[in-house]
Amino acid sequence: MEERKNTVLVIDDNEVIRRLAKTLLTKKNYIVETAKDGVEGIVIAKKSQPQVILLDVMMPGMDGHEVCKLLKQDSVTNDIPVIMVTSKTEAVDRVRGLEIGAADYVMKPFDQGELLARIATQVKLKNLYDELQEKNRMLEELSKKDGLTDLYNRRYFQERVTEEFSRARRYDFPMSFIIFDIDHFKKINDTHGHPAGDEVLRYIARMLASHIRDVDVAARYGGEEFGLILPHTKLSNAVNVAERIRQQIGAKPVELQSSSIPVTISLGVAGIPDNNPKSADELIQFADDALYKAKQAGRNRTVLYTSA
Repeated sequence: MEERKNTVLVIDDNEVIRRLAKTLLTKKNYIVETAKDGVEGIVIAKKSQPQVILLDVMMPGMDGHEVCKLLKQDSVTNDIPVIMVTSKTEAVDRVRGLEIGAADYVMKPFDQGELLARIATQVKLKNLYDELQEKNRMLEELSKKDGLTDLYNRRYFQERVTEEFSRARRYDFPMSFIIFDIDHFKKINDTHGHPAGDEVLRYIARMLASHIRDVDVAARYGGEEFGLILPHTKLSNAVNVAERIRQQIGAKPVELQSSSIPVTISLGVAGIPDNNPKSADELIQFADDALYKAKQAGRNRTVLYTSA
């Protein structure tokens, strides 16, 4: 992937220019791809995602301005810098290109040193932009996560419950919701200490993550409480998922350096259309009511919500 940070796409109908640009840029350790017209250039740009596009203005059929305009209208290619290459000297032509999104201009016949300098500048700017976008993406993802368990946090989870509930209602899909907490977690903290309690939470999170599909959403709902959204899942199947999770967690104790901690969980399950909740909040409340009944019944069990 690193080598793609040094890619230049040359779009020019003149084969001599394409060869010259490729030779010049290859000597400077750029990866060079070429296209003989705008249509081919757009296809290659979408596929290869170059750092810079060197684009001839005067081409038969689709000219450089039209190509640039289409590139900037496409979300896949709109952030790729375009350097227009033209023999026209009128300012109005350069302004037109800049107005539709070109990053720079080079005049024909181009000076090799100038061309290399302009390309190097745009490559550097593009790589800095990509790094910034990646950091922003990582920060956004971190803002959704619980720092201890690396599951989603409650704020993001609430948003997803609302989204999935609306989607299920709109398209008449089933959807299930599971909420559970660790039985007697305060006793674990009091007996073994908070670091041990934290390790139990991380263990539960790992077990939960290993039992869900890519489309499912798992979160630390708060304290020792966890939530699980199961889109496109009937209530009967959700109960099976909940039981698998409960049995797996209770099958063996959490092993720490100085202790072995038996852990069990209690779970509440609700869903649509079976329980007919009027809102995402009511769906959560139904599952929470079922969890409360599981605790009342002795813990270490799964309870399905019923209105009775």
